[in-house]
Amino acid sequence: RHQADSARVYTAMMRHGDNPKLAPAAEAALLESLRAEREIKAHEKMQAEAQRLAVTLAALDLRELPAKAKDLSADKKFGELSGHAAMAITLNTILRRVPHKTDGDDKKPKKPAGKPKAGGGAKVTKVVDVPPCTAAEARKVIRANKVSLAAACDGPAAQLALLRAAQAWLLSANGAVALPGAAKVIEVLYDLDLASEGVLHEFWALVGASAQRDATSLLAAKEALAEAEVEEAAAAKAAKAAESQHAEAMAKRRDAEWYAQQARCGGNPSKEDEIAEKAANAAMKKAVDLHGAAQNITAARDKTLVAKKAELEASKRAHAELQGRVDHALPFVTHARPFFDWLAASDDDDDDD
Repeated sequence: RHQADSARVYTAMMRHGDNPKLAPAAEAALLESLRAEREIKAHEKMQAEAQRLAVTLAALDLRELPAKAKDLSADKKFGELSGHAAMAITLNTILRRVPHKTDGDDKKPKKPAGKPKAGGGAKVTKVVDVPPCTAAEARKVIRANKVSLAAACDGPAAQLALLRAAQAWLLSANGAVALPGAAKVIEVLYDLDLASEGVLHEFWALVGASAQRDATSLLAAKEALAEAEVEEAAAAKAAKAAESQHAEAMAKRRDAEWYAQQARCGGNPSKEDEIAEKAANAAMKKAVDLHGAAQNITAARDKTLVAKKAELEASKRAHAELQGRVDHALPFVTHARPFFDWLAASDDDDDDD
């Protein structure tokens, strides 16, 4: 499916008449772009599933979380991303342990009205996610579970997985409130030695590369969309002109057929009548041929218009998908940047010393 999605976006950017055969360098760049896109989509799908699983672990004793996360991440649907999935499940479960006081906490529980109906069967409990927490609350619960997270962060790969899980959580509905404090959330991972400077630099480079790749793809999609709009408008204009010419040719054919009918000679025609009949038949044949040609042109123009409309819709979908991805990812880059700017500046100060 990921390959099909990538191919669809690329195909939407191809215009009619483009040569699909790329130069070796361009082909290599395209393949790398498609590979990166497949990896991004795989991570997005994995993070979404990890967040869903975390919601179901609301009552789990956190002492059992490492083993439970490992067990859940072993599912074949995670494939090569099982390690990332285990970390994502762990972090998302912990971030959902922020205490939340509801309006009903101070009220006495109501007694059930009446007796339960016999044979009613067991009720299906709907799993509902906890309310979003603030960045300060997220930092607090991360600190409180430092030992569990540290045990899971047993190397650079695990630390990178933790950062990617934090990014995905901040960009999710459950992390929306904490998103403006993304820099502070990343900072606490650094303060607790859950992410080293090297891994943080690697993570930020990946974020930057992804943002640059999306921006480049979005620009190409905008250009493809603009070109598709121009081509669709030109095709619509050509189809309308062809329809007008077809209607005109039809009218001329009807006139020519009527005139040829009137010019038919009866018995013992004069030389002039024979000449007029012959001319009328020739004119009718010419009108029929022109009408047939106009029909063919109209059909071809209509076919082209249908194809251009399909290309335009594909370009719109590709542009909307890329615009949505950029709009979704940008807030994290904006809100996390202060921490990474500080980290880079600290490195510069160390170099000066």
